[in-house]
Amino acid sequence: MEYYERIKMRREQMRMSQDSLAEKTGYSGKSAISRIEKGEVDVPQTKINEFCNALQVSPNWLLLGVEADGLSPHEKRLIEAYRKAPPLFQKAVDDLLQL
Repeated sequence: MEYYERIKMRREQMRMSQDSLAEKTGYSGKSAISRIEKGEVDVPQTKINEFCNALQVSPNWLLLGVEADGLSPHEKRLIEAYRKAPPLFQKAVDDLLQL
């Protein structure tokens, strides 16, 4: 999975609109985010931290798909199980945890 695919996946997991992500990262509108999520344009290096903050992820995860250091093996297994789960299950977990 490429970083732009992770941006889209995480944005959708957070139930965030492209407009909202654009606002949080300093872009003018959803069309810029759409182009990034399709891999048509790269995120400038100067914007990586803004995307990480908006999406609540580490740069390691965003760029490399590797979880940030400091997670226990159990936490990593939970994350992996969540990612593999059907969207309805993910939504139920999100609702339960009030995410």
